[in-house]
Amino acid sequence: MKFNIKNNMNDKNLQFTAAVKKYGTPAYLYQGEEIIKNYESLTNALPKCVDVFYALKVNPNISLVKLLRSHGACTEVCSITEMEIALKAGSTPQDIVYLGPCKKDYELKRAVELDIFAIVIESEIELSRVSKFAQELDKTVNVAIRLNPDFSADGSPWKMGGRPTQFGIDEKHAIENFGKYLKVPNVNIRGIHVYNGTSILDAKSVYENTKYILNIFDIITKKYNTNFTMVDVGGGMGIPYFQNQTVLDIKEFEELMVPLFEDFNSKYPNTRIIMESGRFILGTAGYMAVEVNNIKVNHEKTFIVTDGGTNCHSAAAGSGRVVKRNFPMENISANEDSPINEYQVSGPLCSPDDIIGRNIKLKEVNVSDILIIKSSGAYGPSSSPGLFHSHGFPAEILLYKGESHLIRRKDTSEDIINMQILVDLNIQEPILN
Repeated sequence: MKFNIKNNMNDKNLQFTAAVKKYGTPAYLYQGEEIIKNYESLTNALPKCVDVFYALKVNPNISLVKLLRSHGACTEVCSITEMEIALKAGSTPQDIVYLGPCKKDYELKRAVELDIFAIVIESEIELSRVSKFAQELDKTVNVAIRLNPDFSADGSPWKMGGRPTQFGIDEKHAIENFGKYLKVPNVNIRGIHVYNGTSILDAKSVYENTKYILNIFDIITKKYNTNFTMVDVGGGMGIPYFQNQTVLDIKEFEELMVPLFEDFNSKYPNTRIIMESGRFILGTAGYMAVEVNNIKVNHEKTFIVTDGGTNCHSAAAGSGRVVKRNFPMENISANEDSPINEYQVSGPLCSPDDIIGRNIKLKEVNVSDILIIKSSGAYGPSSSPGLFHSHGFPAEILLYKGESHLIRRKDTSEDIINMQILVDLNIQEPILN
C-alpha cells in the first residue's frame, strides 16, 4: 500500500499525521532517508577494510533490512527466523553471521547447510554440536569463537562482557584452550567475536574496547600461529535518549577508529573486519505514534490515556531500568502557539507501570491528538510484550521517497485468536438456572 505525500515532504508532522490517518494507531514510523543517512555516516567514518553488519535484533522488519541491504549492509542474526528474513531481504549467506547463547539443533543444521560466513560459537558444548552436524552433512563449517573478555566497556549501561554472563567463553580459558578448538573436526575457525557493551556514546570508549579486542586477536594468532580470516569487534554505538546525553561524536570516532583499523589491516590483510550496529543506524529514524483516547485529572495530576503503551514500547515505559526517564515526545496535532502543560502519558493497560511519559511537558493535548515518541527505531516492537491484554503488535510504516508504505499491518483480534488452539476437553456445558 502506498500513499503519496510528496507535497508534505518539508513537514515531518504532516507526513506522520497523513500516514497514521491512513493506517491507524498505534504505529511505528520509520524515515527511510534517515536510516540510510545514519548507516552512511557510520560507514563513511570507517575505512574500506571494515564491513558493517546490521543487527536484526534491533528491528527485524524485512523491508528495513532490504533497504539497508540495498545500500551495502551485511546482517547479524540471532535466530533462524532472523536468518530467513536476512536471506529473503537479499543477504547472501557469506554476509551473515549468526550468534546467540541458545541455538537449537535445527537452527544450527540450517546454518551449516546454508554455509553462512560464520556461526558464532558461545560455548565448548556448542562447538562440539556444530562439529557433529558438520560431520553428518560431510561439510566443513565456518565458525568464530565468542570470547567474554576480562575488559569491561566503559560508558556502556548494559555490559555484555567483563563480568559473568551467558555470552561466550572466558577470555583466559579460551586463549589457553584455543589449540583444542583448532583441532575440532569439520570446523574451520575463522577467528573471534567479542561484543562488550551497548549504548555507548563516547567515541574513546568504543576505541578502547576495539583496541582491546584486536589485541586479543593478535595474541591468539601469534600463540597458535594461525591465519584467521575474521575478527568481529562488536560495536555498541548508541544514541542519546535523555536530557544531558550527547550524540556520539562521529568525527572523533573516525579520527580514532580509522588509524586503528588500517594498522590492523596492514598486519592482517586477509582478515575480514566486522563491526556490528543496529541502534545507531535505526534508533533516531523511528517514531511511535499513539492517539489520545482520554484525558483525566487524578490526585492533581493530568493523565493522558493513549492507545499504545508498554505493550507497544516497553523501552519508553522504562522497562528494565531502575531510573525511569522520558523518551523525547511531541504532540504533533497541537498548534504552534498552543500552551505547554505537564502530563502523565499512559497506555491502555490495566497496569500501574504502563506510563510512557512522567511529568512530561507537552503542547496542550486534546482527545484524538496524535503524540509521537522519538528515538524509537531500535528495540521498539522487537522487545515489547505485544500480547499483553491481547492488544497485539502495532502497525509499522516506512516513509521513503515521498511515499508511505505499510510494512507490517497491525494485529487484529482474529490474528491473535487464530494462533490459539481450542482443545476439545469433553467439558460438559454448565447448566444455567
